[in-house]
Amino acid sequence: MPATIEVFTSPTCPHCPSAVKLAKELAKERDDIRVIESSTVTAQGQKRAQKYGIMTVPTVLVSGPSHPQKIGLQGTPPKSSLIKAVEASLGLRVLEEEKREGFFSKLLKKFNIKVKV
Repeated sequence: MPATIEVFTSPTCPHCPSAVKLAKELAKERDDIRVIESSTVTAQGQKRAQKYGIMTVPTVLVSGPSHPQKIGLQGTPPKSSLIKAVEASLGLRVLEEEKREGFFSKLLKKFNIKVKV
């Protein structure tokens, strides 16, 4: 089962195209990634953004078979951060944040979302 990179976008967002481009480029480099773009101007995109409490775009959520929570990245993440999130979702690495989990991380776990700023 592949990792999923979901990029939340808006047509008026100047940074969203670079986030989508990065996700698609990474998916071309690896066969264990699929990319979904969710536009917040569509009913479905709004519903998904509301479900995960997404208030800014671009926001990138990474999920996979080996990580119980979605890994969230705000803005256009560096490629290295996106790779780390994908590898964690596939069980190939442990995120640094999980090694030293604190109150904030535990709180976010409660809502089944992980945010990396």
